[in-house]
Formats: sequence, structure tokens, C-alpha cells
Amino acid sequence: MKKRIRTVIALLLAAITVCSLSAVAFAENPGYTYTTEQTYQSDENQVFVYTVQVSAGCNLSGAERVRDYMLSKGFDGFILEVEGGYRIMSGKFPHAEEAWAYCDLIHKKTERDTAYVTDVRLPQEAIDEFAENFRHDPLVANKVAFRGWENPSGPFIDMALNEEETAPVFAVQYGAGNSFKGAERSRDMLIEKGFDAYVVRMPFFYLIMAGKFDNKDDAAALRDEICAATDHWDPYVREIQLPKA
Repeated sequence: MKKRIRTVIALLLAAITVCSLSAVAFAENPGYTYTTEQTYQSDENQVFVYTVQVSAGCNLSGAERVRDYMLSKGFDGFILEVEGGYRIMSGKFPHAEEAWAYCDLIHKKTERDTAYVTDVRLPQEAIDEFAENFRHDPLVANKVAFRGWENPSGPFIDMALNEEETAPVFAVQYGAGNSFKGAERSRDMLIEKGFDAYVVRMPFFYLIMAGKFDNKDDAAALRDEICAATDHWDPYVREIQLPKA
């Protein structure tokens, strides 16, 4: 009887050990394996993306250690070489809200609780690789609503987050919304009527704008023309920061 009890206890302990090991293995499963050799230099001719900055420093080997740590946790990790040092980043998104959702996951699953969203420019091939890998990533696929990359046609401006890259102008805001295609339709309608119209992609929505002026009176004159031509009662003049020419 005692021998049977000892056997049962041994089996129970073995089962608990196996379950514990499985749980640990699952918890440490890094998810999709992203490329480890990612170091970029930003260029104004590259593609604008939102990303999460997890750290920064002046030592490449230290930056590589942080990048490898992010990769070990199942996140995308890459290094951006800048003047005087390195920035360690994670994720490459077309929309700020996607990057912030990714940032929240980073806060929850890593020790990098000071990570924040910023904007950079990266080569198209780096973005394409991330977008393809992301769709198969079990860590985040159901937690971040990745809408994918839209291909804007016609006049289109990506609003950078860095103020030093922008300059103030007066313009007419015709409308705003979270529909990419809707913003393009409104812009194209204004262009057909002879107005200098364009879409500005903000972090969470799109603006339909017209004109870029140094003074408010010229923008007000354009607003009156738009009102008369479109029967739209509420376009208004605003000062807006747009990327420098």
C-alpha cells in the first residue's frame, strides 16, 4: 500500500514538473523571430513610420544588447544610427495608434517601461519585412490592430511628430476624419474645382486641407472661395505645422 502511495506521489510530482516546464517554455516563447542584423541610418528620402523608442546610447555594443533583449522577448528590434549615438527601436507602423498599442505591449512584457512612440524614416524593404512578419506574429497579432500600409495618391503629407522638422503656415481646413479613402475623395473633389488641396495624415486621423499661406488674410480669402464653390458651411482658417519644404 505504501509503495502504491509513493508511486502515485511520484507520478503527480512528475506531472507537476512537466506542466511547470511547459508553462515556462510557453511564457518564454519569443513568438515570431525577427531579423537580428538591423541597423539603419535615417534618410529624408526614406519612408516615414511610427516606431517605439526603447532606449538610446552612444555605445554600439550596448545598443546591440538592448536590441537583442527586445528580440528575445518576441518584439521587433532594430538600431537607428544617429549623430553621436544610437537609438534602439521596435516596430514599424503607418499609424501612431498602432505604435502606441505596440508600446503598451512592450511596457507589459519587458523592463522597458519608459518606451515611447516617435517617428523615423526607414528603407522600404525594412518596412515590408516587418509588415510581412507581423501578420504571423502570435505575440501581438490579436492585440495590435495593424491596418497595413496605404498607398496615397495625389497630394499627401505625413505629419511628422518632431517639431524641428516642421514650419507654421496658414491653411483652410475643409474637413477631418479617420477614413483614409474618404479624405482622398474630399481632396480630389476640391482639386477638381481648382483648389490646391491635400491630405495631412495626423497620428490618429486625416485632415483635408487647402492652401499654404504666410498670412491669415490670404487663407481667409481662399476659405470664402471654397465656401462659395462647395456649399460647405464650415471650412475654417487655421495655423498648422507642416513639414518644411
